[in-house]
Amino acid sequence: MKTAKLKRMVDVCLLVMLPVLMAEILTGQEFHEWLGTAMAVVLLLHHLLNINWLKNIGKGNYTPLRSLGTVMNLLLFADMFVLIISGIMMSGFVFEWLPVSGGMILSRRLHLFASHWGLILMSLHTGIHWGMVIRLGTKFRKKSESEDGLTWLARGLAAAISIFGIYAFIQQDMPDYLFLKTAFVFWDETKPAAMFFLETLFIMGLFITAGYYGQKQMKGLKGNGMKHKTAKYLTFLIPILVCIGVIFWLMRGNRMSPAGSWEAMPPVEAEETLSQSVNQKQEEKESQTEINDGFVLISGGTFLMGSPESEAWRGDDEQQHTVTVSDFYMSPYEVAQEDYEALTGNNPSSFDGSKLPVDSISWVDAITYCNLMSEQAGLIPAYQIDGDEIFWNRSADGYRLPTEAEWEYACRAGTTTPFHTEDSISSEKCNYWGNYPYMIEDNYFNQSSLETRPGTSRYETVPVDSFEPNSYGLYNMHGNVGEWVWDLYGAYGSSQQTNPAGADTGNLHISRGGGWNDFAKNVRSAYRATAQGGRGAYNVGVRLVRGAVPDGGVLVSGQSMQKETNAGRVLIAYFSWGGNTRGIAKEIAVQTGADLFEITCVEPYSKDYNTVLEEAQRDQNAQARPKLAAQVENMEQYDTILLGYPNWWASIPMPVASFLEEYDFKGKTIIPFCSHGGGRFGQSLTVIAKLTPDAMIGEGLAVSYSGGSSLSSDVSTWLEENKVK
Repeated sequence: MKTAKLKRMVDVCLLVMLPVLMAEILTGQEFHEWLGTAMAVVLLLHHLLNINWLKNIGKGNYTPLRSLGTVMNLLLFADMFVLIISGIMMSGFVFEWLPVSGGMILSRRLHLFASHWGLILMSLHTGIHWGMVIRLGTKFRKKSESEDGLTWLARGLAAAISIFGIYAFIQQDMPDYLFLKTAFVFWDETKPAAMFFLETLFIMGLFITAGYYGQKQMKGLKGNGMKHKTAKYLTFLIPILVCIGVIFWLMRGNRMSPAGSWEAMPPVEAEETLSQSVNQKQEEKESQTEINDGFVLISGGTFLMGSPESEAWRGDDEQQHTVTVSDFYMSPYEVAQEDYEALTGNNPSSFDGSKLPVDSISWVDAITYCNLMSEQAGLIPAYQIDGDEIFWNRSADGYRLPTEAEWEYACRAGTTTPFHTEDSISSEKCNYWGNYPYMIEDNYFNQSSLETRPGTSRYETVPVDSFEPNSYGLYNMHGNVGEWVWDLYGAYGSSQQTNPAGADTGNLHISRGGGWNDFAKNVRSAYRATAQGGRGAYNVGVRLVRGAVPDGGVLVSGQSMQKETNAGRVLIAYFSWGGNTRGIAKEIAVQTGADLFEITCVEPYSKDYNTVLEEAQRDQNAQARPKLAAQVENMEQYDTILLGYPNWWASIPMPVASFLEEYDFKGKTIIPFCSHGGGRFGQSLTVIAKLTPDAMIGEGLAVSYSGGSSLSSDVSTWLEENKVK
């Protein structure tokens, strides 16, 4: 067979394979892997057949057209290389035999990114060389007077394909994948498979047309104004800079927000911050004129606290019951870093910004700040700290934390739905992990029934005056940072209550509202997050209130302060699916010499990524407890459990829940570590605390993917913080 004919066959094979590979959800992972492997072989053959191009890459002059073609080829080569390597890393069938572990989440992210850019780059590459297809066609037909007519017909066809290509580009949400605004492929099950393939072909046609007419425009350019050596250097420099830029962008976690997000809103001037919109509301209500702090008067009333059984993703601890609260004043904003630092001289926050909410403060820190605010304003402090006990004087007029009932009443602002924005909430209305809107878990591969589509994940907190307030004039009641409340965690009673203040005893305190890294289900009005009061949390801050109605009595809250004790005998127990958590656990074992125990199931989860997502969601929704394949011998001999797991759906995998319920952890210390793709712990620490209320929870370690080159030092620092040697 002639080389030219073989080249054409190879090129046609590549073009046919491309749209089929873009439809993994339709073809299944095993077929996708085999076809992808075949395409890698055909790509290698393509490069061997065009080896002369590579041999001559450094020779001759570089015209603008040659420079464009070379840049395109080098970028396409890099893209295909990333696709092949990430595909091998994720393989559950063809390359399952390879001793590769870890990096599953990062590999999938890279594969998604490279596959969609590959579709565009390969189409542009084809368009640049489309002239050869046209010349081949002219060989098989005679010239005629109608040649001009055929030319214009072809141009019209190209224009029509391009128009439909633009429509398909938008319809398939291509920008979301090209710029990693979403980490998953979403599939509309109402769309016929044939329509998906047709749309993909139109997208290819759009960029083939762009490549063809682009090279025609550049053909006449000689580049006389630039030295040939300079043009050659730029040709090789541009792909290198693009690759470096992409790597840097990916390492930063794609934290840049697109236009139209909160960053696009006009900045609020300093003199407008704590009074502008609130003053109008306060003029309509009775206010304490002697205290000009901009707080909103929340008129008391009776409401149903908790969530109805019909509410999706409700917890068992959200039993609905009737509650009455008295009038109180609440700050329209979470406490900002500049205000917290001005009083305490300290700013422990994870993110730097004067108008950002303070975070990483403990419940005790929040109590202390309330007293400092009261003293500054000349008010009677609400709290007295006496060793491990904190007393709340309910008759004091100083600043304090809201009770859980006050917080939920203010957040709901008269609504009875999951959010004060009704049944769902978009990431343009609050700061949460926008890729995971409400009910996404039940509609992961088909979003047609979702009220809110996936949106922006900002990966950080936003200024305290961001977004529209609720109808009471309160900002960021959903998301941004969770907010400490007074109450100790405990089950709700079923009887009607007036001004409840939480459980009488307990080991855990509550924060409400969810944070920037939470899924929408965990920023609901009724969701209850928990943590030990003596330890800060990276996504929890505070919002202050003060009483409006004189009250009496003193309440006491016992604190489980973090005591410095030896770790004793240590067990590393972990669950791992893709290998990231296993790698972290082994590094911890190297540094500690502790015993290793892998949590495994009698019926393992699928090796297919899409399938395991559905299985994990199913188990979490049902609060399943998978049967474990092995048990820890003599658990009573261990004092400290280093508990590892991947962040699944912003929580722990259900086999970890099975493990925690199988043993008695009273008096033990549990120190969590997790692998994640950007969401850190999600609400997994709350789940662990609720499942083991009598255990102490240590300082957690959240590792991005497999941890990279810094894993060893990160683990070492974490172990020192928890006094584990």
